[in-house]
Amino acid sequence: MIRVIMFFLSTLWMTGFAYAEMNMKLLVVEGVGDSQSEAIQNGLIEALNQTQGITIESKKNFIKEIKEKGVSCNGKTTHAVSVNEQMQSSIREATQGTIDGYRIVDSQTLENGKSRITLEIKLWEYETPGISPESRRKIAIIPFRTPKNYYEFDGQRIPSAELSMRFTQNLVTELTQSRRFTVLDREYTEEFLREKNLILSPDSPVAEQAKIGQVLGVDYLLIGTITEAMHECTPYRIVISGETGYNCRASLAADYRILVMATRQIKWADTIGFSLGDAQPKKTGKSPAEIQNALFSGAAKKIVVKALDNIYPLRVVQVQSNGDLVINQGGTTLAVGDMLEVFNAGGKIIDPYTGESLGASESWAATAKIIRVTPKMAYATVVKGSAANIQVGGICRRSENEPASQSSKSTSPKKTTVQTLPGGGVVLPFD
Repeated sequence: MIRVIMFFLSTLWMTGFAYAEMNMKLLVVEGVGDSQSEAIQNGLIEALNQTQGITIESKKNFIKEIKEKGVSCNGKTTHAVSVNEQMQSSIREATQGTIDGYRIVDSQTLENGKSRITLEIKLWEYETPGISPESRRKIAIIPFRTPKNYYEFDGQRIPSAELSMRFTQNLVTELTQSRRFTVLDREYTEEFLREKNLILSPDSPVAEQAKIGQVLGVDYLLIGTITEAMHECTPYRIVISGETGYNCRASLAADYRILVMATRQIKWADTIGFSLGDAQPKKTGKSPAEIQNALFSGAAKKIVVKALDNIYPLRVVQVQSNGDLVINQGGTTLAVGDMLEVFNAGGKIIDPYTGESLGASESWAATAKIIRVTPKMAYATVVKGSAANIQVGGICRRSENEPASQSSKSTSPKKTTVQTLPGGGVVLPFD
């Protein structure tokens, strides 16, 4: 009979062998056995079973070694029992440093004659560097499907596998930059397995094996299909002026879904189309590869923006004394000049049929323009409305509208460069 009491106190324990990102854990367990020696052994074995990252084969070897050590507590039955350094060293050697030491907290004899020993055990566990991946929902992007064998890009045939890989990488970049999910890799499996085999090799310290048990499962999967992708340029010639050039266009369309991994429930689904207008690929001097990168990046950004705006909309986290707004997202998902409509959130609205929340009611507060972007946040200035009306926690939705100051300029009449002749004819700019 073995029972875990509690798992507590994560702290770095300074010993003679400190491993990078390895933390010492204190684990309190109970072990029950026919004798005190067996109870201690069972407690140590339970501690190993509670330790992540040790392979099953290693655990079997450690358990065998512990049983062969014949752990003793000098026949005493109180919590004052001490475990000598020789025994500590023996267990440390048997577990190759995974269990660094232990002490007896309490020792009791049960009514049935069995012994119950409470142990506090010091053992090494691996801790993921940086922010805990558990602080965010975990998502993996599966390479998008492609119904064609290849796609035409300005006369070049791009294999579907290459196109899917490049587009998926752009999705990974955009989703990681959003800082809304812990993004897990599902592409470089061979590289991961090579590193795993290296860690499990005899040349690697056993404590390093703790890294293996940290592989995470996902909460969400982003999957989809690239239904169309193309880039073409057609030559043209203007007879009157003699001007020649190319009319170019590039576009990508995709269907995608975000699934809840455990239930296969569709959290969000949409179809997007993204294109580079004639002015973007034309006369820019950009190579076909650069145009492709712009296309893939723009389409990936559109998917991530649309999905996040519905799942995790942008929020106002601070209204500064000068009236500028701090938005809780930055990186590549926002750019200077982007326009946002800001809404104050009201009470929850409940669907009368399903009983589920439809979200909070929203009331328009202002229009704002992004003026600065950092890796984790962005700053915006109010161009319509008043910052005094904006509440912290306000929801921001992207807008295609220009600021009022710019739109007023764009609607004012422009001076014509066309000259009218006395006889009623005109002189065009290129005449």
